Amino acid sequence: MPEVKRDDVTLYYEDEGSGPPVLLVHGHTLDRRLWDPVTPSLVAAGLRVLRIDLRGHGLSSRPDFGYHPSHHAADLAAVLDAAAVGPVVGVGHSIGGAVVLEIAVTMPQRLTAMVLVSPVMPDRPFESAFMDNLREVARVIRSEGIGAAMAGPWDRSPLFEHSYRRPEIRQAAAAITRDFPGAEYLATRRDRIERSWSLPDRLGEISLPTVVAVGEKEMPGFRASAEEAATGIPGARLEVFADCGHLLPLESPERVAAIIVDATQRSNVQRFNV
Repeated sequence: MPEVKRDDVTLYYEDEGSGPPVLLVHGHTLDRRLWDPVTPSLVAAGLRVLRIDLRGHGLSSRPDFGYHPSHHAADLAAVLDAAAVGPVVGVGHSIGGAVVLEIAVTMPQRLTAMVLVSPVMPDRPFESAFMDNLREVARVIRSEGIGAAMAGPWDRSPLFEHSYRRPEIRQAAAAITRDFPGAEYLATRRDRIERSWSLPDRLGEISLPTVVAVGEKEMPGFRASAEEAATGIPGARLEVFADCGHLLPLESPERVAAIIVDATQRSNVQRFNV
């Protein structure tokens, strides 16, 4: 598996296939394996697929700071440089969607299109039920360890309630989250990012072709984030997945792959016609 170093952080990624490049970014406590059910269809469609482990996840380094979307976005730019790829279709799930949005606003030349899957909206607060669960996760990590937190409060998170009604989805997600190192929760330095703007206020500046995918049974706050992205980004399209929750790449990988392939084809046609 290739790796690249940015400052003191080592970032691992997988690079498969050939053709128009697609960058897949996972959500919190997950890693590149979230996309295992999606990637074969993308490679078969003639795409080059890059899957990264964000810092603090998977096989990447676990620094004690640097977990703001802006840090992750800079990491991804380093990976794209190391892989020698030009603009990509950025695909982000959950917090990965926040990272892709950060790139779209601050480094739009890096992207040809976006697919936001159950995205977090940067600079917006989470709903109280989700925050309560995160606080319990943090408490258990510090008192009982990461394994207890992943198997306990995180496994019971309201974020996964609908997805986990299917035992195979719970099993697939748990196989990833049990390896989460928890570095972000154990950080010794808080990320303080001061800037004069908030990302939701800049959605109207984004001119990339964009598809936003969200589960019909998603938590209300995350559903609101997806709808805000779809409404705020000019020309964006909202795709609602019937009877699905938060983990769309595991719950409906064929449809997720089809949306990514379509977005890639449309972005290439648009670039050719410009």
